[in-house]
Amino acid sequence: MSEIRKCKISGKEFKISDDDIKFYNQINVPLPTLCPEERQRRRLIWRNERHLYQRNCDLCKKNIISIYSKDCEFPIYCESCFWSEKWDPLNYGIDFDFAANFFEQLEDLFRVVPKLAITHANSVNSDYTLNSIENKNCYLTSGADYNENCHYGISSQRSKDCIDTFLIYDSESSYGSLDSSKIFNCIGCQNCENVSNSWFLYDCINCKDCAFSSNLRNTQYVLFNKKLDKEEYEKELSKKLKEYFENPDWLHEGRMKVKDKAIKHKLIVNSDQVTGDYVRNCRNSSNIFDAENLENCKFAFYATAIKDSYDISCVSFNCKNLYEVMSACNGHDVFFSNASLYSHDAEYCVTCFDSAYIFGSISLKSDQYVILNKQYSKEDYEIMKQKIIRHMKETKEYGEFFPSSLSPFQYNRSSAIDYMPLTKEEANILGYLWQDNPNIYENMMSNVSIKCETCNIFFNLVDYEMNFYKKKNIPFPKFCWACRLRKIIDCRAAKEIS
Repeated sequence: MSEIRKCKISGKEFKISDDDIKFYNQINVPLPTLCPEERQRRRLIWRNERHLYQRNCDLCKKNIISIYSKDCEFPIYCESCFWSEKWDPLNYGIDFDFAANFFEQLEDLFRVVPKLAITHANSVNSDYTLNSIENKNCYLTSGADYNENCHYGISSQRSKDCIDTFLIYDSESSYGSLDSSKIFNCIGCQNCENVSNSWFLYDCINCKDCAFSSNLRNTQYVLFNKKLDKEEYEKELSKKLKEYFENPDWLHEGRMKVKDKAIKHKLIVNSDQVTGDYVRNCRNSSNIFDAENLENCKFAFYATAIKDSYDISCVSFNCKNLYEVMSACNGHDVFFSNASLYSHDAEYCVTCFDSAYIFGSISLKSDQYVILNKQYSKEDYEIMKQKIIRHMKETKEYGEFFPSSLSPFQYNRSSAIDYMPLTKEEANILGYLWQDNPNIYENMMSNVSIKCETCNIFFNLVDYEMNFYKKKNIPFPKFCWACRLRKIIDCRAAKEIS
């Protein structure tokens, strides 16, 4: 029977449906105490998508790039040291104390176990990418996989030679575009598919050589939704672009003006029995956003190829039966965890790789039957795990994601600030930490500096992007990547959970 509850953070009422209760009962977890929005916020503060720091590896002492600042409390290892046999995460194992809270003990462990500096597996010349795999010659992209020569992007997949993009698939040679697939040589396009050689389009399909238009289908040489001949189109477009380039914010202005005049609708493509937005190839799922190839999922954000899961964020590649998970791939039966990669049967784990039957553990590498980084036999593991869960239910900890105080990132240095922005005062009221005057290296590969016209910080341009802008014959950006990303997100529809 459905139930109405009040979120213990926001005070907002939220509904737990019959199907929801069935799912929670199947995985034997308590009903949630937070509304879906606050559950998402609590997960997002565990993800860093664009802040990089220069620091030393705490093992080999070499200078490295890391998602963690120099003043974090725990050791940080470079990739070579982390994956080496020079250390063993099981050496940090502790016994569970039934006289103390679980999260207090996990925090003690969290503060001493080394963490991997940055995750960009199987990538070439992409040292400044985050949360990514299989990239080549990419820079400051996050959640972006199988790309080449892509700079400044979030969740781009299988794309090449693109800059300043958000959620694009199978695209090439494009700039400032978002929520699109199979676009080529496009600038400022949104919600488009199979579009080429175009500027500032919204919701257009199978078009080429079009500009400043919306809701087009199967056409060419359209400007401001008016059909022209080739010569007139090129002449009028050149004149209009020259006017636009005089505005430092030309890219954002062009996107917004076209969007404002468009007939808008949810972007749900090739999907059945689905609610949400920016959805492709999904089935029988509700309240899913920025999702591709999902089935039987709910409350999913930025997810690809997932089945039978609830409350997941930034999860991809063949996962099944997840609940309250931030960042995972190729796993199943993972609950209340962050950065669980190629792992299964895991609960309350952080940054664990290729491991199984693990509970409350940190930075494991190909381990099994581990609790608080201590090795157990299979039989003892199952007995101890059930005892700990009973204890956590008594302390009202079980069923909750990690407390925000345990996150290594302050609110304004996590993904939460981008997707669920708050002021410092608002964040503090909700119990989230904030960092003032951070020492952030926005760009680290060039000496060409520009002062951002929004936030006044200096940012650099790398050689590849300067050549890209010159080739496209467009102005250099006047805003740093953080401010450009904010403008991209502002173009997108708000996520309305029903």
